[in-house]
Amino acid sequence: MSSVDRRELDARPDESTIAALREEAEGQDVSIEAHYPAGDDQKRLVVSPRGTVVVLNDVSETTFNRSTSPAEIAAQLRE
Repeated sequence: MSSVDRRELDARPDESTIAALREEAEGQDVSIEAHYPAGDDQKRLVVSPRGTVVVLNDVSETTFNRSTSPAEIAAQLRE
């Protein structure tokens, strides 16, 4: 069994998607890597089984710990 579940999303993840990914990652004890479009780029949202969320692109990295709400993460993704 892989420790990373890779997925493609059609749009930027919203609050409910981030919350669902956190629940799935914890329940399945795997990291979930979700690729999504962001303008002309594609980004990756990686969710660990512990609830940490990391947003990756070509030049920077943003990490949100478990105490960061899905709403706060979704708001950051819209900026």
